[in-house]
Formats: sequence, C-alpha cells, structure tokens
Amino acid sequence: MKQIILLGDSVRMQYQPVVGKKLAGFAEVSGPEENGRWSGYTLNSLRFWLPQLPEPDLVQWNCGLWDMGDDYQEGRHFYPPDLYEETCHRICRVLRQLTGKTDLPIVIATTTPTLQEDHRDIGLYNDILRRVASEENALVNDLYAVVAPAKDEMICEDHIHLSPAGVEAVAEQTANALRAALG
Repeated sequence: MKQIILLGDSVRMQYQPVVGKKLAGFAEVSGPEENGRWSGYTLNSLRFWLPQLPEPDLVQWNCGLWDMGDDYQEGRHFYPPDLYEETCHRICRVLRQLTGKTDLPIVIATTTPTLQEDHRDIGLYNDILRRVASEENALVNDLYAVVAPAKDEMICEDHIHLSPAGVEAVAEQTANALRAALG
C-alpha cells in the first residue's frame, strides 16, 4: 500500500485523520504527532520526524500561518517573505535528501484563509508557495481556494482553525489531490 506523509501545523492535524479515512484501501496516511509550527521549525524537525514515520511514496506539507504572524507585535512577520521562500525551498530539498528519493513526489498545500488581521498577507505567502512548487518540481494543493469562498462557514470561532465543514472540504480536496498525484 502507498505511504503518504502529511506535514504542517494544527490545521493539518485537524484534517489528517479524515484524509486517512478517505484514502483507506488506497494509501496509509501518517504524520508527526507534533505541530509543524513555522517553516524553520518544520525544516529542523524533518531529521527527527522522518525516521519515525513510514518511508513515504509522497509527502504533502504546508507552513505559513505561523510564518506570517506577528506574535510579538513587532510590526513584522515572524518569518519575512524572503526567509520563508528560502526555507520552503530547503524543505523540499531536505525531504528528498533524507528520504534518499531525488524524485520523491511532493505536494505543497496552500495556507487556508483566516479571519485574523496579522494574516492579511496569505496571498503573498501562497504565491511564494506556488513559486517554490514550480521551481522544486512539486505539485500544489490549493486549500485556500477551497476555504476562501465560504470562509465564514469553514473557519471556526477562533478565527484560525477549520470548522467541521472546513475540515470535511479540505480533507476531500486533499484526498483527491493526493490520489491524483500518486496516479
């Protein structure tokens, strides 16, 4: 059976079990129990997570919400766009290096919208993800496009995480994208 690894923040942790159910019989879906937080944290954690997970046939990852946040009210992103882009490139390269698969299929999921003011640059950060995907021969799973048209129904009361309807929509999109990516 195919092995898929999902990496990402707490939004990934919300939809991962549902994706696993939707892909039952086609692929096993796993990921670290830990929240991937921001891109630099995910990059550093790959060396710890990957040895504990099944050898992947495909990896989908996303980082973004933590990167663009202004957690310390400094008037700047936690990871500015140039550092974010460099780190996202490195995530793709290190995934292939650590798995020993130079042709490892990678899917980069766009960051879902929020209702938070410090996430107003999601479009910019998603454009960076699309550029990185193109340059690293990765596919894009556009979760933003799934949630944005109905974000009032798909984002829960904390203004960041997915509602049950959002989890279902994102899981369906992700299962379809991953199934297609593995052919």
